Amino acid sequence: MRKKGNQIALVLCLALLFNVLMVCPDNVPTVSAESGSSSVMDNTYEPVSVFDKDFTTTPLGLTGSDLGFDYSSYTSGTASAVIEADPYTGTRALHLKANGIVTDGALRNEFQISKTFGEPYTGTISTEITFMQTGTKKDDRIIQFFPSSGTTFLVGAGVTADKGLGYLLSTAPSGSLGQYQLGEWHTIRLDFNTVSQKYSLYYDGNIVQARNNMNKSLPIYNLKRLVIAAPGTSGDLWIRGVKVTHSPFMPEPPAPKIVSSGSRNSRVMWTSEHYAYASKYRLRIKVKGESNWRPIGNATTFFKDYTGTNLIPASDINAFYDSAKLASTPLVNGQTYTLGLSVVTRDESGVYNNGVPRDFESTITEFDGTPYATTPVPTTDTSVIDQLTSSANYYGYLWKLQDGSKIGDYPFLDNATIQFEAIPNKYASMDRIVTTHKDVMRYPLGADGPVQNQLIGFNVKDQTTVYVAMDKNATLPAWLADWTNTGDVIKMTGANSGYTFNIYKKSFAAGSSVLLGYNDYANFDLSKNAGYFVMAERVTTGLKLDPVTEWVNTSTYKLSGSVSESVYVSVYQNKAPVTLPMGGFISGGGSFEWNLDLVSGANLFEVYANRDKSTFFDRVEATVNQDSIVPEIRIPTPPTAVREAVYMLEGSLSKAASLTIKLNGANVVDSVYQEANQSFSYPLTLEEGNNSIEVSTIDLAGNTNKTSYTMAYIFWAGQGIINDSSGNSVHTLTASKDIFAEKKVVNTTASKKQLTLWFILYDVNNTMIDFSSSIAELKPGETKTLGVGFTLPAQVTGYKVKVFIWDSLKDILGQSPLSEELVVQ
Repeated sequence: MRKKGNQIALVLCLALLFNVLMVCPDNVPTVSAESGSSSVMDNTYEPVSVFDKDFTTTPLGLTGSDLGFDYSSYTSGTASAVIEADPYTGTRALHLKANGIVTDGALRNEFQISKTFGEPYTGTISTEITFMQTGTKKDDRIIQFFPSSGTTFLVGAGVTADKGLGYLLSTAPSGSLGQYQLGEWHTIRLDFNTVSQKYSLYYDGNIVQARNNMNKSLPIYNLKRLVIAAPGTSGDLWIRGVKVTHSPFMPEPPAPKIVSSGSRNSRVMWTSEHYAYASKYRLRIKVKGESNWRPIGNATTFFKDYTGTNLIPASDINAFYDSAKLASTPLVNGQTYTLGLSVVTRDESGVYNNGVPRDFESTITEFDGTPYATTPVPTTDTSVIDQLTSSANYYGYLWKLQDGSKIGDYPFLDNATIQFEAIPNKYASMDRIVTTHKDVMRYPLGADGPVQNQLIGFNVKDQTTVYVAMDKNATLPAWLADWTNTGDVIKMTGANSGYTFNIYKKSFAAGSSVLLGYNDYANFDLSKNAGYFVMAERVTTGLKLDPVTEWVNTSTYKLSGSVSESVYVSVYQNKAPVTLPMGGFISGGGSFEWNLDLVSGANLFEVYANRDKSTFFDRVEATVNQDSIVPEIRIPTPPTAVREAVYMLEGSLSKAASLTIKLNGANVVDSVYQEANQSFSYPLTLEEGNNSIEVSTIDLAGNTNKTSYTMAYIFWAGQGIINDSSGNSVHTLTASKDIFAEKKVVNTTASKKQLTLWFILYDVNNTMIDFSSSIAELKPGETKTLGVGFTLPAQVTGYKVKVFIWDSLKDILGQSPLSEELVVQ
C-alpha cells in the first residue's frame, strides 16, 4: 500500500504544478547528492537472471536444440549450431554456420536460433552477448528482441561489413558505433525498458547509444523471444555466452547519482549516471537556504526536463522565473544555488489519463552550484603564469597547471585516448595548462564570459613566450593570426589514428594579460581537429659568466660575464651579499666585470639577474679557491756519491700538487699529480761523475717550490768470487786444490773501461808467492766475465788468497781499485 500511496502523491503533485498559486514540489522527497539513495529499499526490483548460457563450459558436440534453442526454417543451403572449439584460442563456443542460404532482404537471415520465454517480461531487460566473426566480415543481426505478439522486433544490435556495430529498429542497421575485428571477441549489451520504451546499447563495455526510442510501431511492449542469427547467405558466427536479466517496472525509480557538477558565467550544470529506464531527467533550482523551489522558465513550471540522448546525461540552468518581476532572471555569479535532479520514467503505453502518458518520478537528489564569471585555476609561486582563469567552461575547476610534459601524458583531462607520443626536448620542461577537451573546444564564438570569445586567460609575471600547440588540420582561428609558426611539431596518439600539432609562439612583456580564444568548433564537431593546448616559458635575461679560474693564489679576482638586456645583477659570496657599483644595474645589457676580494679557501659566487619589478631571476654560480700556501717538498738528504748507476729518489709533498723531477736537465717525471702526504719513488739512472737532480712542484693555485741536489756516480765493478773446480764456493784453503776467481762486470758508463782481475796467493809472512790476472776492455754498456785460477801448494798453513779488480792494464802500482777485496785463508 505504501508504493500505491506514493504513486498517487506523485500524480497529484505533477497535476498541481500547473497551478500558479501553489508551490507543490516542497513535498517531493529529496536525498543528498552524496547518498544518491532511493526510497525503494527492498529487493523487489533487483535484477533477476532469466537466461544464462556460458558455452565455454558446455560439452563439445552439443547442438543448439540440445541447449534449448529453436531453429528457424530455411529452404536452401545448409546451417548448423554446434558447440566447438574456436579456431583461435581453442575456447568452447556455440558455432553458428550458414552456407548458401537464400535471404529475402538486407539482414533478413533465414537461419536463426531463438529462445522463447515461458512468460513475457516487462520492466527493464538487460542482455549481454559475446560474439566473434571469422572468415570475412558479414552483415549480421547478432541479437534481436521480439514481443509476445506481432512479427516486428522491439530493438536489436548487429554488425555490418562496412559500418561496424549498428543498432536495429526494423530491418536495417543505423549508425557506426564501433569497429569489430575478425577473429576477436566482442561484447554487445542491450538494456531496454518496456514502459519508457527506451533502450541503451553498450559495445565492449562502453556505452554507445543512450535512451533511444524503441520501435514505436508495435502494439505491445514486452520481451517474449530473443533471436541470434548467423551471417546472411554464408558465414560463421561464434557465441561464447548469452545472459539475460530482468527487473520489474519500478513505479518509483531510484534517485539519480550526480557524477559531476560545474559552473560558468551565470550557469550551473550537472552530469548524472546513465539509467536505461529513464525517459528524462528533471531539474529544479532555488537559492541555497531557501525552502521552496523556484519556477524555471515561467510561473507555471517549477522544473526543467532534460530529454537528450547524450551518453552521459548532462544539462545546465542559467535562469529562474522571478515571480515579483514576472520575468526570467539570470543566475547571479558568486551566489550559491541548490539544484535538485530526479529521474522520470514515462509510461509510453498511454493507457492512463485518456491517452496522456504518465510520469513516474524518483526522489530528488540535491547538490549545490555557484556560477562564476570565470573559474580561477590554482598556480604556483614558481610558475611564470599567474591568475589563470577558465571562461565559458563548466569544468574549469578541473583544470590544472602542470610542470613539464612527458611521453604518455594526456594533454586534456577528459580524453584518455590522446597522449603525447613525441615531444621536442625544449617543450618538455615548460609549464603546460591542462584543460578539458570536448566541453572547452567546441563553444562557438560569442559564447558567454567577461571577455567575449575568451577561453583561457592569465597574466605573466615576467617576460614570457607563450606556445600554442594547434592541430595541424584545424582552421586557424583569427586570434592566432599574429602568432609565429615555430616549425616544430608535437606528435599525439589517438583512438584510431595519430595527431600532429603545429606549435605557434608569441612573446609577452612582464605583467601582460594573455587572452586565448576558441578553437574552430565546427571543425572540432566534424572531427577535423583535436583542439589545442598551451605551454609557457619565461624568457631568460641571457645571464652568463665567463670561464673562471677555479684556483688562484691572489687576494682578488676579476669576475666577469654578460646579460642580454637591462637588468639588475646581484652577487653573493659564500651566501653574503657583495656591494656592487650602481647597485648592480646594467643598462642595455652587455658585459660586466668586478674585482672582488677573496677569502682563503673556497669562494662561492652566486650571480643573479632580474628585470625591474620582477620576482623571477636567472642564476649562475662559480667557485674560486684562494690558496697561497707553498707545497713543501719532503725528500731525505741524498748521499753526495754513490757506486750504483740507478738511484731511487723517494719523498712526499705536504699538499696536493703536480711534481716534476729533472736529472741533468732532462725530465724524468713531468707534472705528475701527487696527493698530499702520499709517498713517491722514482729511479734515476746516473751518469759517471757528478749528476744534477732538481725537484719542483706547483699546486692548483700556482704556488711553486723547488729543491736541487748534486750526486756523484763512481763506476764500481764490485767484489769477485772464488770457487773450486766443481763450482762450489771456497771459504778455506785446501792444500793442492785447484781454485778459481771470477767476476761478471757491466760497463754502466758512457766511456770505455779497462779492467784487471787479480788473484794473488800470500804465504804466512804475507809475501806474494803466486798470482794470476785477467785483463778485459769493456765498451759502454758491454758485459764481460773475468776469470783466473791456480793450484794451491802442498803446504797452505797460514796462507791466504785475495781477489780484487783494478782499473787499468798498467803496472800494479799505477792502478786504482774498482772493487772490494775478497780474502780467503
